[in-house]
This record gives sequence, C-alpha cells and structure tokens, in this order.
Amino acid sequence: MKALITISGVQGIVGTDDDEIELITDGIYSRTDDGFKLSYLESEITGLAGTRTTVEIKPDGVCVERKGTLNTRMVFREGEKSSFLYDTQFGSATLELDTRKINARLDDKGGELSIDYVLNMEHAVVSQNRLSMSVKPRS
Repeated sequence: MKALITISGVQGIVGTDDDEIELITDGIYSRTDDGFKLSYLESEITGLAGTRTTVEIKPDGVCVERKGTLNTRMVFREGEKSSFLYDTQFGSATLELDTRKINARLDDKGGELSIDYVLNMEHAVVSQNRLSMSVKPRS
C-alpha cells in the first residue's frame, strides 16, 4: 500500500549535544511471508538524495538496506553485534552495530518501529542512536 512514513533519528556523540532529524515522506509498505517491508526515497534533508532505503522487519530482527549514492546493508538483532560496509562515493568504511533494543508494533495498516543501537568504528563508540519510524496508510 502507499504509505506516509515519518522517520525520526537521534544521534548522541560523546561530548556533544544530540543531533535530531525528522523526515516525512511517501513510500510503499507491505506484508511479507515473515514480516513487513517498507521502502522510500531519501531526500536532501538526510543528505542521501538519490538513495532508496528498504526496511525489512522480521521476528528475528530488522534489515535496513540503502542503494544509490550510499550503499549499505545493516542488520539489527536485539542484544547482538553485527558489522556492515558503509560504501559512499567518497570511500568505504566497515562499521559495527550493537543493537540494544528493537520495538516493532506493526500490522497490515502500518504501525511503529524503534531501534536503539550503538555505532562503533574499530571497537570505539562513534555514537548512540535511536531510530523511530511511523507508518500510516496514504489515501
């Protein structure tokens, strides 16, 4: 279904104030065999114009894949760490996610998703993050 997606992110870096961003965009939301999937185009606000983001929500975790000006595939599993390649037009880096909490309340009409995680680079904390998404039917 066509959906209205509200994405908010809070990023905390040690020694600085938290950065907050909010994006409201149109996208596509659907049920899959084992969860839900949403897809949307990034905008200038996120600095990722020209990139499509796809989020797959399954019982065992969440996968966020971006393709375009930035290419990456991040897998979030509560209580687990995972590495991913962050590939941009300026270069690539391997980063690590430490997923603290995932809360997904989704059904066929949309819902809410939040992920609390720590981003590490070379075993050092880069930032503490909270990603929240709200999905509603677009009439």
